[in-house]
Amino acid sequence: MGIRRDEIAGSEASMAEDKNVLAIFVDVRGFTKWAEANEVFINLGAFIEGFLQILHTRFPSPKYQIKPLGDGAMLVSEIKEGASPDAITRLLSQLLTTVKRVEADFKGHCRSFAGRVGHTADLTLGWGIVRGKVIKVGDDWAGHNLNKCSRLCGEARPFGIVIDRDDFPQLPRTATGLAPQIRKLRGVGDVPVWVSVEIASQFITRERLRETPEVHVAGTCFYEERPGELMLLFARRSLSRRLFPGKLEGCGGQLANSETFAEGIRRHFRQEFGLDVDVLADIHNFYEIREPNEPVIPGIRFLCRRVGNNQPWSANHSEVQWISEAEFRNMPSDDFTGDLKHSLISLLDKYKAARN
Repeated sequence: MGIRRDEIAGSEASMAEDKNVLAIFVDVRGFTKWAEANEVFINLGAFIEGFLQILHTRFPSPKYQIKPLGDGAMLVSEIKEGASPDAITRLLSQLLTTVKRVEADFKGHCRSFAGRVGHTADLTLGWGIVRGKVIKVGDDWAGHNLNKCSRLCGEARPFGIVIDRDDFPQLPRTATGLAPQIRKLRGVGDVPVWVSVEIASQFITRERLRETPEVHVAGTCFYEERPGELMLLFARRSLSRRLFPGKLEGCGGQLANSETFAEGIRRHFRQEFGLDVDVLADIHNFYEIREPNEPVIPGIRFLCRRVGNNQPWSANHSEVQWISEAEFRNMPSDDFTGDLKHSLISLLDKYKAARN
C-alpha cells in the first residue's frame, strides 16, 4: 500500500492509473487475544468468512472492491473528481449510515458465533475513512492515502471511527458524537480528524494528539494624560453584529496557532486599530464565552499601554473613543460587552496597587 509509481516495474507500470476514491479500513478490535481460546481458534475461518460476508452485503460489488486483510479489510470505491462540498457531505452521511448497519450486523454475527462454539465474542470494530488519489495497479491499490487510512484505522481505539477532516470538512446533520482532533501519525504528520466519542474519551499522550480548542485574548489599551489620570480605549460594535450589537468593547479575538498571549494581543491591536501596545503580562484575568449549543471558549484579558502617538481607527466598529477612567467607572455596565466593566475595574485596581 506504500509503493510509489516509480517502484512499479515492467508491465505493471503501464497498468498503473491514478484514481479518485473513497477508502475505508476496518479492523476487528480485541481479535488477537480472543482468538487464542481453543474453541475460537478452530472456528476462526467461519468467523472471518461471516464477517466478510457482512461487508460484501453492505458494501456491494462493483461499487466497492473489498480486500481481506487478516481480521480486517480494505474497501475502495471510485468517486467522481470535483464533487461539491454538499455532495461530499452526503457521501459521508451515506457511509456513516452503512457503518452503523455493519456494526449492528457484526454484533448479531458475534452473538450467533458465541452461541455455536460456546465462547463469548465481545468484539467491536475500528474504522478509518479517507478520500483522495490512489494508484490502481490491475485489481490492487496503492498510495499515500491508503497508508494514511490504515493508520487512522489503527487510531480507532478502543473502537469506533476516525475520519480525515481535511477530506470531509463538514459533518452531516445526522452525524452525532463526532469530535474534532488532530492526530500525530508516524510517517504522516499531523492529521485533522473527526473521532467518535469512544475514541475522543480516551487518554492520549501529547506526542500522539494535538487538541484544537478555540482560545480568545482581549486587551484594553490606556495612556496617561497626566500622572494618575488614565484614558481608556473603547470601540462600539456595529448594530449588525449578532453578539452584543452596539456595545462598547476593547480589542481582541482568537489566538492564532503557535502564538503567545502577548503576541496575539499585539497582533489584534495592530490589525484592528493600527496601534502598537505594551502588554502588561502581570495584569490579567480570565473570562469565558458561553453560547447555547456552542463549545465554551476560554479567554484571558490584559491591560495594555499605548506605544507611540498613533490615533486609533477601525473599519469594523461604528465608533472608537478614548474615555477617562473616572467617566468609565460611572457608566452603566450594560453599555459594555459581557462582564467587561467588572473585569476591567479589577485590572485597573491591580495596576494601581502595583504602582503604589
